[in-house]
Amino acid sequence: MTEPVFIAMRPGTEASVCLDIGSRQEMGIAKYGTTVADNPLSLRQWLQHAYEETLDKAIYLKRAIAEIDAQDVPYIGPDRRACGDDLSDMVRDGKSVLPEDFGACGNVGEGGV
Repeated sequence: MTEPVFIAMRPGTEASVCLDIGSRQEMGIAKYGTTVADNPLSLRQWLQHAYEETLDKAIYLKRAIAEIDAQDVPYIGPDRRACGDDLSDMVRDGKSVLPEDFGACGNVGEGGV
């Protein structure tokens, strides 16, 4: 294994992600005894791992969405206005669904369908 690398970064989201990556690397070395770079898996095996982790991510996202939906709190757009189910509301109200007609919530277009 190689020696640790230290990178000077300004504080912020990017630096936080880098710290998370470093923590994941240490956890992986402790669990598997090797780094990703030194792991002899085939490309097919790496892709299978990535696929399985992507499925897990989809499950976590769906669960989080369900939790938000269960709270029955309207989505708040960037202009702090409550937004409904944008596309459904637009179609029901006969509003344009073209991207260029979208407002902050996506449901303020005035063009016809």
